[in-house]
Amino acid sequence: MAPRRAAGRVLSIAAERLLSALAEPGCPVCRCLDADARRDLAAFLREQTMDPAGRAALRRAGGFCAWHTGLLREAADGILSVALLAEDLIGAPLAGVRCPACAGLRPRLAEYLEALLQPTVPPALERGPALPCRPHLRALRGLARGAPGLPMLERAVGQRVARLRAELAAFIAKQDYRARERPTAEEAEAWSRALEHLAGRAKLFGSDLPRP
Repeated sequence: MAPRRAAGRVLSIAAERLLSALAEPGCPVCRCLDADARRDLAAFLREQTMDPAGRAALRRAGGFCAWHTGLLREAADGILSVALLAEDLIGAPLAGVRCPACAGLRPRLAEYLEALLQPTVPPALERGPALPCRPHLRALRGLARGAPGLPMLERAVGQRVARLRAELAAFIAKQDYRARERPTAEEAEAWSRALEHLAGRAKLFGSDLPRP
């Protein structure tokens, strides 16, 4: 996919993907990372499983994290590769996990967060279904404190949250047995979108339990 120009600038691949994700419900950063994780794992299964060096590196890392391991369950066309990886890892010594797939995503996460500051993002949020999650908004504040585009983004997020709250309120009100109207499709899905806004996409973020 060739980068395109926006307001005289050439967008990075990360910005291009982030802007495309704004047309879909949920957190655009979570959506991009989830898609990247699936692409990366598919490439690993296709290119590295039969490579002794690649499998040895994965053994040294202790395998994948719970999120990436869970995604392996969906690799229906690479089930033999998954079985080979599982056999390797089960035979390895018990050790802490330093997930190489997560390490590969970290620089892209920073690029997606930076892309939220593009001037085209606030208008897209105001009119579209996307809404960045709170974990990624907190991370952006830490990375881009004082950035000129941050206040505009936060205003757009505030307006988007207000719309989501209105949809939640309408859904709740229409659960009353006296209500004559049924919830719209947007209202019926509001609770699910609210949960993703509060905590991010399911399984993408790990628990806060201490890990060895």
